[in-house]
Amino acid sequence: MTSTRAHRNHRNAIFRLIAGFVLMLPCMATLRAQGSTSPYPPAQTAATRHDHIGQPVPEFMTGDQCLFCHRNVVGPTWEQEPHAWTIRPVGVPPKVGTLPADATHVIGSPQHFRALKQIGYGKFAILANDGKTWQPEVFATRCAGCHTTGVDPVAHTFAGYAFDCFACHGDLQTDHTTKPEVAPLGKKRKDPKEIVAICGQCHLRGGHSHSSGLPYPNNFIAGDDLFTDFKVDLSRDHDPSMNPADRHTYTFTRSVMEKGSTQTCLECHRVHGRPELKHEYCVDCDELPASAKAAGKLRSETCLY
Repeated sequence: MTSTRAHRNHRNAIFRLIAGFVLMLPCMATLRAQGSTSPYPPAQTAATRHDHIGQPVPEFMTGDQCLFCHRNVVGPTWEQEPHAWTIRPVGVPPKVGTLPADATHVIGSPQHFRALKQIGYGKFAILANDGKTWQPEVFATRCAGCHTTGVDPVAHTFAGYAFDCFACHGDLQTDHTTKPEVAPLGKKRKDPKEIVAICGQCHLRGGHSHSSGLPYPNNFIAGDDLFTDFKVDLSRDHDPSMNPADRHTYTFTRSVMEKGSTQTCLECHRVHGRPELKHEYCVDCDELPASAKAAGKLRSETCLY
């Protein structure tokens, strides 16, 4: 009798244990979802994404290699293009105001610039607003993603300052010489969403990487799905607090991404070609025309100028 009762109690205990475990499963799933560090929606697996988020920077083809074939079109004008001198050694045009004696590089235009000091491979310290203090971490966590090429997702060091071809044309292989359709921004590859993503990786100021929290994409490579990880509120295209240049970028990006527009940045902006032509149809936001001289300075909440 005692043995039967003990057996029954043991069996009931097992049933209660199993029932409790089953009831806990939904709670465990919820906690796991809430505590997950994955930046992707549950339904979006590696097989359905196309990105390089958090991966090592590839061994990409450099601009010097590209110029072997593109020297006649790109070579003569590249040094006049702002993308080429967004960061440059001290003394390289365009000229800026007074710099500290120990500055090695400059970031920005003559109207808005900061002094930089190289402090190691792929590392700059940026001069603080007080004009005296060198800040060793600010450049890596705020500026590197949009002013250098090949930023390491972990160390935030860069492979090259300013823009190399890789920044906008991606990790091209030599077969693009016979397959032009594989080259982002090439003559045979004109996908509007891809184009605004490539430009938006830097020009959608105000966005941030979901995985890193930094104000620039996490190892975006041209051709990737930028908005998988880079979060930006495109509804700010009518935000009066945003400066007109940024708002302009938001407007065109939203029109392409949400409204099916085929009009992209490249309709007006030419990176390669004759840079003087932009003054024929465009106003440089750093060079306001005489009629707008009384307007306040443009400000960027990301770049802090």
